Amino acid sequence: MENINIEEIMAQIKREIKEKGLTPDMLSFEDVPYSKPVQVTREGGSSLADADDALAHMNAHYYVQPYKPIAGNPLKVFIKKVIRKLTKFYVEPVVFEQNEFNANTVSVLNTFRGAIEGQASKEDSGLADRIEALELAQKALLTRLDGLERENAALRSALEEQEES
Repeated sequence: MENINIEEIMAQIKREIKEKGLTPDMLSFEDVPYSKPVQVTREGGSSLADADDALAHMNAHYYVQPYKPIAGNPLKVFIKKVIRKLTKFYVEPVVFEQNEFNANTVSVLNTFRGAIEGQASKEDSGLADRIEALELAQKALLTRLDGLERENAALRSALEEQEES
């Protein structure tokens, strides 16, 4: 059985804390800076910003490496390399097909996102035109209302003069 050197482990932990810039005033895990992984759920995100984050992640990580680096005990590395050579005919085509599917899926999603943005800008443009037309109609109605009020006031004063005489 190996002896565990607690002092050495603690020194290593303290070095890592110092390298990461962590301080004692960081009281909880929420206060410690880290990059938050993209959350994926079957229900989907609640906003387009969530979709943008997921799409950015997909754009950056759609390619899957067929093999991970091998390290460690030389005998284990040799055995793993032999197994890798023996399974290469099966693993590589599957990974390449998956990469092709991922690339096409990301491409389609990027196209959908562009179409959504284009449709939104068309709707915004149409709404702006509609608002402008309504504002012009409102201005014309206010001008007409003002004219009618002046005409009404003139008629009332003429009626009052007629009743007085």
